[in-house]
Amino acid sequence: MKYFGRLTTTGIVLLVHTSYIIYYYFRDGTVDPADLLGYPLFVFLSWWAGLQYDRAKYYSEKDTLTQLYNRRFVTESYGRMAALAQRNGARLYLMVIDCDNFKEINDKYSHHTGDQVLQAISRLLVRHTRQSDITARWGGDEFVVIGQYKDEEGLQAMLRRLEAECARLSGELGVPVTVSIGSSLYPDDSADLFELIQTADRRMYQAKAAKKSSLHLVP
Repeated sequence: MKYFGRLTTTGIVLLVHTSYIIYYYFRDGTVDPADLLGYPLFVFLSWWAGLQYDRAKYYSEKDTLTQLYNRRFVTESYGRMAALAQRNGARLYLMVIDCDNFKEINDKYSHHTGDQVLQAISRLLVRHTRQSDITARWGGDEFVVIGQYKDEEGLQAMLRRLEAECARLSGELGVPVTVSIGSSLYPDDSADLFELIQTADRRMYQAKAAKKSSLHLVP
């Protein structure tokens, strides 16, 4: 949780109270001790008020289970990312990551285990994406990552790395964990966020279907 609200509120209150003391010092040539004793109280109240803002801001942007950004933050931030990419002549990638057979994990191992799987995938996504990327839980067992696109080789390598790392979670959690990933590009596929997600979602389900088909192939 960032400290913007607490630092801003406390800073403003200290500035106002100090200005008040200075004004009366130059006017009367003295400072009332009660005014100095008011500093701790004002700092406490302003810090508490700022904390309420920081908490409200945090929970409006974050998913409480995974601590990733939520859908609201993605929809609000995408426009700024796209505008910056357009000014710089850059491209963005969007990935949709879906946990395979998540309903079966919940049904067979419990919802608590399902939550642990989502949290583990979330931590893995944060480790393997850049700080400038947006990594979010879009809903249910589906995640979205948006970042600056460099080349197709780098993007495909990232997809394979995420799939491999997620598969390793099976040993850590004691449940089968795999993911399917689809991607789309701004502005190649679309400039609209929801169209980019639909395209990536469709490609993700194609990858999921191909994975299931390969399991039924006879060698």
